[in-house]
Amino acid sequence: MIGHTSSDEMAARRLPLGEFVLDLVAGELFTADGQLAGLRKQALDVLLVLGSRVGQVVGKDELMRLVWPNVVVGEGSLTQAIADIRRVLGDSEHRVIRNVARRG
Repeated sequence: MIGHTSSDEMAARRLPLGEFVLDLVAGELFTADGQLAGLRKQALDVLLVLGSRVGQVVGKDELMRLVWPNVVVGEGSLTQAIADIRRVLGDSEHRVIRNVARRG
């Protein structure tokens, strides 16, 4: 059916992250009450890449290529984006976003 979205399709595009919801189609992070969470664009872009690949290791080189295409940035930009995401999500224990040594 055109214009019909099943509940499974809706669930696949909305990823719960604690008290937040990452909408992969809208490309936004929302609070529990539906407000925009206020992440900077690059941090949101990093989160969207990671959210679209839940359970997979995404290497830093790939993340940098996807989030900052055709722009030369240092690893500090990615580090700052991850720190911003963790701060907004309250992920001080690194349970939502984890680093995997030597992999991503």
